[in-house]
Amino acid sequence: MKNKKISTGLKTMCMSAAAVGISAVVLWALPSSAATVTDNTVQSYEAKIADLENQQKAAEAKIQETKNKTGQAMERKRAIDESIGLTARKISTAESMVSELKAQVEEKEELIAETEESMKEQREAFLSRMVDLQLGGNATYLDLIFGSEDLSSFLTHMDYVSSILTRDKTIIAELNESKRVINEAKSEIEASLVRQEEVLTQLESDKNYYNSLAVESEKTLDDLKKDQALYEAEYQNAAAAEAALNEELSSYLAELQKKTNKAYVGGDFMWPLDAGSSRISSHYGGRTLNGSYEWHPATDISAPAGTPIYAANSGEVLRSEFHSSYGNYVLIDHGDGKATLYAHMTTRAASAGQTVNRGDVIGFVGTTGYSFGNHLHFEMRVNGERVDAEQYVQSPY
Repeated sequence: MKNKKISTGLKTMCMSAAAVGISAVVLWALPSSAATVTDNTVQSYEAKIADLENQQKAAEAKIQETKNKTGQAMERKRAIDESIGLTARKISTAESMVSELKAQVEEKEELIAETEESMKEQREAFLSRMVDLQLGGNATYLDLIFGSEDLSSFLTHMDYVSSILTRDKTIIAELNESKRVINEAKSEIEASLVRQEEVLTQLESDKNYYNSLAVESEKTLDDLKKDQALYEAEYQNAAAAEAALNEELSSYLAELQKKTNKAYVGGDFMWPLDAGSSRISSHYGGRTLNGSYEWHPATDISAPAGTPIYAANSGEVLRSEFHSSYGNYVLIDHGDGKATLYAHMTTRAASAGQTVNRGDVIGFVGTTGYSFGNHLHFEMRVNGERVDAEQYVQSPY
């Protein structure tokens, strides 16, 4: 009877050990693969930041080259615009990296908690089996071995006990090792996270520096306006560049609609900025700017630098590039000859060929190109020609 109880206990112990063994193998497989993903992700972000820094050095050299040269005011402003845009992209990349690392640290913390719980359950199961054996018949592993009735049962019991002891030790060792590996990975990620947060702080400082350069650039342009001849020359250059781009886009959009005959995406157009942080500074039509009358074929919407700009409707991004007059701009085709253009962005968040949905962020308000103050230059084009956007998009003001 005693040997029957012992045999039953042995089977229970072996089944429990095998079940926990499967759990340990699964946990053991997770840390190394997760760490590989982390390394690749961090290296990818760091490579992007390094590339942006190299581009920024070239822009900085141009800024220094044009410093205090009144005749190159617009060249200097364009170099500053580029630096501000590059800095914004560096900050965005660093923020994405920090967010990714935080998520991975949380993942490792969950794995550690699961591993510790498994270790606790395994130890409790082991102790419980020992108690059951004692209470069931005051049996110990030694009782089991030396209480065998014959050589055959002795050898069988020896194999059982050896298997159980070895498995228990192996499981605990594996769980401890799994915890060690996860803790090590977590420490590495946390160290990297601290480093990246330091980089993010530095990038914020850089952004403030370049924003101060933008203010200096605006002052340079204000000073330029005092020299009527130079100001007029720069104005004419910007106007000529804008006219050339307008002619190019008008022909391009009209021809595109003839070739593709795209249907309208449908729905109403939405206002491209949040109403609470913006206002219309210039409507479509005639206006007087810096003492001179001109025709303004767009709606200017004033807003703080960095304000998100939304796609007024769904469609395909036809262009996302920098222009000497428009600065950073994005052009979206909505079908049936309708297109919208968004100019003077600090940085663009949409690429040519990309499909965007109504309300997607496609860029951020800035003052790049021939611009005085942060605002969005918003155009509506029908069959290539610029029309009053407020006839298609209801103003929230």
